Amino acid sequence: MATEFDRRSFLKGAVAFGAVAATGALAGCNSSTASEASAASSAGSSAATASSIAIGDKLAQGPQMSEILKCPVDPSAEWELMARVEDTGILEGMNWHDGTLWFIDVATSRIFKLEDGEVVTVYEDPEKKAMPNGAKFIDDDTILLCDRAMGLCTYTLSTGEYKQIVDSFEGAKFLGLNDLVLDGKGGAYFTDPGQSDYFNNVGSVYYVNYGDGSYAIEKIVSTAAYPNGITISPDGMFLYVAEFNTNSILCVPSKSYTDAKDTPYVFARLSGGHGPDGVLTDAAGNVYAAHLNAKEVAMVNDAGWPMPSIRLPETASPLVSNLLIAEGYLYVCDFGGKSIWRIAIDAEPNPLA
Repeated sequence: MATEFDRRSFLKGAVAFGAVAATGALAGCNSSTASEASAASSAGSSAATASSIAIGDKLAQGPQMSEILKCPVDPSAEWELMARVEDTGILEGMNWHDGTLWFIDVATSRIFKLEDGEVVTVYEDPEKKAMPNGAKFIDDDTILLCDRAMGLCTYTLSTGEYKQIVDSFEGAKFLGLNDLVLDGKGGAYFTDPGQSDYFNNVGSVYYVNYGDGSYAIEKIVSTAAYPNGITISPDGMFLYVAEFNTNSILCVPSKSYTDAKDTPYVFARLSGGHGPDGVLTDAAGNVYAAHLNAKEVAMVNDAGWPMPSIRLPETASPLVSNLLIAEGYLYVCDFGGKSIWRIAIDAEPNPLA
């Protein structure tokens, strides 16, 4: 059964793969492969990659569309190595809180923060039962966590308590939670991929009401092929779900959406790599995806049109997992390299995500 899967062994295998994965390509933004995309290319993107998507004639014509599809990272910008944690497995769950970068190691049950350039361990489960993954601050003292082993959990900064809140839905244990996003109304959407895949598409997306203290759960999506990262549009109307094992991003109306005309659909398909892991939206509604095994941050605008991808530096691994925009920078978790990188970006964070 899916709930009996040894998730920690699976993670160790993923880390081992990361240690031998080949690295390649250049840092910066890459344009689409088609010659018709010259307008987007001249707007500041560099050489094409196999993971880019062609832009048609009509879309690429004129300065207005060229500006829309412009990469928000300057090609001359350089990546900075912000943190490297040698004894980690999978770095995830980045947050920016009180001017500090917080992040998580799924495989070793730890929560970190970066203080004065030093990585500080805030919490560590001595029994290694916890597997925190996605995380969001829901107030100044509380982090809401997706735990692959324990379900929805909270960590309280003032007391140091790591607490299991909900581990099942309608009597059935979660398969193995992954990521979450807040809706700005006292609720959060979270993914439960377990070990679902292209043929065993049993992954789900749920909604939890934490604001009233009930932690009532509602299922939003079922039959997904490994729903991984999740984010929300700046107006709160739509969810973007990284369907990892179809290499695509789904668009799903949120609970706030009341117009019946829109239904869930494939918002974007990526090319190359394995699939999208962490996803986020900026204040303009552009969608970013940590494209695992592609060594890039893939981008599409709010209408689903592809934008130039953002390539990681030469020394990074292909195993990118999590993203964050804060203080004028894009932060990227590179768990194969046990590192967190950042690069200057002309984009503001989505206040909901």
